[in-house]
Amino acid sequence: MWGKNNMMKDKPTSVVLLAGIYGVVISGCSMINRGLAGSGPVIAMLAADIAATLLIWLVGLILRNASVYDPYWSVVPPFMVIGWMRATGGLHFASVLLLIALLIWGVRLTVNFAIGWRGLEHQDWRYGMLKDKNPKLWILTNLFGINLFPTLIVFACMIPAYIIISSFARVGLLFLAGFLMCVGAAALQLIADGQMRAFRETKEKGAHIETGLWRISRHPNYLGEVLMWWGVWVMQMGTRPDIWLTILAPIAMTAMFLFISIPMMEAHIAEKCPGYGDYQARVGALLPKLGRKEAYDEARG
Repeated sequence: MWGKNNMMKDKPTSVVLLAGIYGVVISGCSMINRGLAGSGPVIAMLAADIAATLLIWLVGLILRNASVYDPYWSVVPPFMVIGWMRATGGLHFASVLLLIALLIWGVRLTVNFAIGWRGLEHQDWRYGMLKDKNPKLWILTNLFGINLFPTLIVFACMIPAYIIISSFARVGLLFLAGFLMCVGAAALQLIADGQMRAFRETKEKGAHIETGLWRISRHPNYLGEVLMWWGVWVMQMGTRPDIWLTILAPIAMTAMFLFISIPMMEAHIAEKCPGYGDYQARVGALLPKLGRKEAYDEARG
């Protein structure tokens, strides 16, 4: 008999089920967004975003898999743009370019998740680690740390997108520079993730990647993610430079990677790869180090 355990282990079935869950959640929360239209496009979208996150969190609890939230990061932002375009009538060249940039980024990142995901039995190792460290607080860590915190960070980074959509401004050189940053960031992630997959197929025990983009940045995939949101902000500055305080959003995104995501990942890698400290001394976490050759020679002795 085809039981629950078999369904959880079967990747195609898991992907279809997860896609169905997201379809139901996004459809339901779009109704919430429309129902709260009188409160303004930003408040209505925030309420729908939080409601969708809570539903995904509950599904994750039911399935005992916090990774149900993982695609949310890349799936929802394009729908937010479409919702704001409908709410404001903001269908113009700048908003279309913004949507294209977010679709390129979002589809690529979602596909990358699907490639690496093994099915509903598979949960990101970080979530298991957090649960093991403090099982009594797991339900709260899951809700606030894994689900709501990233949702709010991404929503903050989407405020520049709303400004672009609602401003009806002309597309200038700065806006185009931001658009190219977004597309370039997605390309950077595509190359970095491809290189990582190729490395994992052939890596030896205790080895870490140090080829391709990973030779000049310890986390080029994270660099691409950070540059994506800086690109959206630059696009906004190309339309409404007077609202410059929105820079706090990409700063917060950058800080999240520098002070949470990267340290957690590197502590995990260092436990398995004895030579990782030497790599850290030579190569920058996100940006290439100045004088990298000298640092390499010094580390090598």
